Amino acid sequence: MRVKEFVVGLFPILTWIKTYDTQMAIGDIIAGITIALTLIPQSIAYASLSGFAPQYGLYSSFIGPIIYAFIGTCAQINMGPAAILSLLTFSYTNGTNIDFAILLTFFSGVVQLVAGIGQLGFLVEFISLPVVSGFTSAAAILIATSQVKDLLGLRFSSDSFLTTWYQFFVHLPEARLYDSLLSLGCCCFLFAMKSLKDLKIKINTQDESGRRKAKRVKKTLWFISIARNATCVALATVFAYLVYEDIENPFLLTGDIPPGLPAVIPPPFETTVGNTTYSTGQMISHLGSGIIVLPLVALLGNIAVVKVFSQGKKIDATQEIIAIGVCNLVSSFFQSMVVNGPFSRSAVSQASGVRTPGSGIYTGILVILTLLLLTPYFYFIPKAVLASVIVCAVVQMVDVAIVKKLWRYSRLDLFTLFGTLLLSLCVGMEVGLIAGVGIDALLLLYYHSRPPLDVLYVDNGILPAHYAIYPVGGLYFAGAEWLRNKLIAVQHPPTTTTDGVESQPTAPTTKILVIYCDALHRFDYTFLDSIRMLVSDWSKTGRVIWCDTREPIKNQLKGVLTNPIFCEKSQLRAHMVPSTES
Repeated sequence: MRVKEFVVGLFPILTWIKTYDTQMAIGDIIAGITIALTLIPQSIAYASLSGFAPQYGLYSSFIGPIIYAFIGTCAQINMGPAAILSLLTFSYTNGTNIDFAILLTFFSGVVQLVAGIGQLGFLVEFISLPVVSGFTSAAAILIATSQVKDLLGLRFSSDSFLTTWYQFFVHLPEARLYDSLLSLGCCCFLFAMKSLKDLKIKINTQDESGRRKAKRVKKTLWFISIARNATCVALATVFAYLVYEDIENPFLLTGDIPPGLPAVIPPPFETTVGNTTYSTGQMISHLGSGIIVLPLVALLGNIAVVKVFSQGKKIDATQEIIAIGVCNLVSSFFQSMVVNGPFSRSAVSQASGVRTPGSGIYTGILVILTLLLLTPYFYFIPKAVLASVIVCAVVQMVDVAIVKKLWRYSRLDLFTLFGTLLLSLCVGMEVGLIAGVGIDALLLLYYHSRPPLDVLYVDNGILPAHYAIYPVGGLYFAGAEWLRNKLIAVQHPPTTTTDGVESQPTAPTTKILVIYCDALHRFDYTFLDSIRMLVSDWSKTGRVIWCDTREPIKNQLKGVLTNPIFCEKSQLRAHMVPSTES
């Protein structure tokens, strides 16, 4: 039974295939075709974004979806290239060859598998939403920036955000008219097509036939909107082919894409770039932190998508991590770049009526047919249209709305957001991500140094006058001095002076301190030591009462305090009255 549970857990397809019927298959086929129409032009464009030939984008788009269908848990996820991963791949492999990208895919799969088997998915929880938002927005800006030269038909090389814009303005007079007009038209077309699905159709929906007609029209407009990338690329390619004979080199074209499937070979552990031969160690050294950053970013995207579409159900994060790890590991044998399931395609899959992860099989088959039959027709795809597809896809990734939310609810998190964003743009994506986590850690320490431990004066007539503290959660070393200063201020209230004459403090003079511990879970050693000194000082003139204390907390306090006073809330008055009478 344990072996059976293990196998079923490792291959979720064994669970849902038992109830797979014609209706579910139709939903998956429609979703698979719709995703393929989105994925194929995107994969060609993302290969260009990575700095490699377009066929490698297609090589990255068929084996991942098929494998995920067997071991994935989320019906909406479709494995393939993603904009952020393509940008990161370019940043770590720029100036090399495709072998570095394939090896990066292999090691990404290894790292993800180790993380899944080692139950390390919890580490993703240490990356907060402001860090993710800043990182994603920076990636979108960098991706759009990398495409400005293709939008205008410019030719220059650059390796950073700042140098790209510098080179852009230097070479701007060299902009090609036809490429510029085509990219402008493509961007307008893509944005207009995107808005189709939001059109409100005025059809009489009072009767059943009217409602059915409205539903069909809305579904048709939605499908046309979703297929906008494929439609735009197809129309631009036909146009480029028609004008190619009339005008000499009107557009910069994609060029030849080798037909057929990639050779199934192990990932390259040795390669040659120019006259330099790189060993495995040298290739790993060149890839550097990318071996950790890329799989981490890929995991972030996948787990976020699973959480969004889980609809409150329990998710198996470990299985998801293993699934994406296996997809990347196997894909590296098919000359693939790093893959994951980005949110944009997952949203399309959900809207298409996907029923199971099996939709990836249909998507993979369509990509295979494209490689076998259609690649000769991709020669005339203008680079300007691919750049337009990328820019229009990533512009919505810039999260502007979160700034208003953070300003309203948590302004300190703006430091994390903008720190991650600016450092990612100006220094590097991995530096921005690490810096964002570091800023979060500093803010966490700041919050721990300012725990919500207000010392309240209570005189309600029910109990004798006393001071009360209501600690929540855990108390740690960073907040020890904060509490100490508050209690000192209560014990020794400052005097005020008027015309040089000191007046008596007006603060209450009770010396009873009640600490309500029902919501307290633990102390660390530094805070315990500080508590020992505080209680010793307070007990010289009064008493400290620990109310509703859990057993683990009692044991900690007994280890550092002499005869601590513990009681239940119902016994509180009995422990307070003797002190007031004395």
